[in-house]
Amino acid sequence: MTTSYSPTPLITSGIERVRDYVLGLDEPAAWRAEELESRRSTWDLALTDGESAMLGELAEEATEKFGQWSAGNGSREQWKQLATPLAKYFSTVEHSLEGGTGIALLRNLPVRTADAELPYNENLLWLIGAAIGQPVNQMGGGTLLASLAQREKARPDHVRPENTNEGLGFHTDGSDLLMLMCIRQAMVGGNSVVSSSARTVKEIARRYPELLPALFEDYFPFDRQMEILDGDTTYYLSRLCTIVDGKITTRYVRSLMDGALYRGDCPPLTERQMRLMDVFDEISNEGGIEVGFGSGDMVIANNYSVMHGRSEFIDSEDETQRRLLVRLWLAMENGRPLPFDFDRGVNHDGVARGGVPYINVC
Repeated sequence: MTTSYSPTPLITSGIERVRDYVLGLDEPAAWRAEELESRRSTWDLALTDGESAMLGELAEEATEKFGQWSAGNGSREQWKQLATPLAKYFSTVEHSLEGGTGIALLRNLPVRTADAELPYNENLLWLIGAAIGQPVNQMGGGTLLASLAQREKARPDHVRPENTNEGLGFHTDGSDLLMLMCIRQAMVGGNSVVSSSARTVKEIARRYPELLPALFEDYFPFDRQMEILDGDTTYYLSRLCTIVDGKITTRYVRSLMDGALYRGDCPPLTERQMRLMDVFDEISNEGGIEVGFGSGDMVIANNYSVMHGRSEFIDSEDETQRRLLVRLWLAMENGRPLPFDFDRGVNHDGVARGGVPYINVC
């Protein structure tokens, strides 16, 4: 039986007009895989050997001046100031992220692969992050910088999926930017995969315009993953897409939506909403591309334009050689405007929006 629904402002304004508006948007982040490859020179941004050496020296200088990033010595502005000699390079990175393809692949970073060098690598990531934006919290217990490594081959409930060797489907994270820096890569697999959510929205408008009201106006439940403040429900509600200032902005995490539905305490979805989620997955998967990702590389994605995932991988039996990444979530200085109720609800007045709330973890 088809679920009925009341007319919405979008429907009454004319779906055809909305479809034509979406298709007519000049959106540089709406790419197919082959188009992204043809534009590689705009987002595959390798440091010269001289720039790489300079960045390593700046990371060491930051350590001497502020100590470890986690000590809280030195403001974000002070860390950013240290990166000034590479300001032109980071400006190019920012343009690719907001106004370009929505992704940037930084290469030839001066990482150090030994486990004992993890504090140096974390400071290196913190310095690069400070040059671009403000780190925000990734997990309820308070995690501004996360170290990602395989914990279990089979995933128990208490192990987050990024700490397994499983492949990860396309999704967005809860911040303006995702930064993933590779210290060591797996023996086989473990590459980043990306897909343009802006293109997915355009293709929904082209192929399934009847789903546009659900895409732009309906609210979908997202599981909070136990990151729950007193008085909160186990889920929050958000639209999947909005357009502000001509920019297509999405938030899509199928696993969190399915998780909220599995708990059973959120509003049920209509057949139209479930159909939209399936179509979103289908189009995203057909437009995805795998990005080679090795030691000394960093993938940065604009979560509003580009979804990311990961290919399954086989890791080394030697724990000192296993895949190891470090991750930041960032708020951009020149980030796009967002509605106040988008995702979890954001501080839309500049830097430090996004992320998840801090909670006490016993």
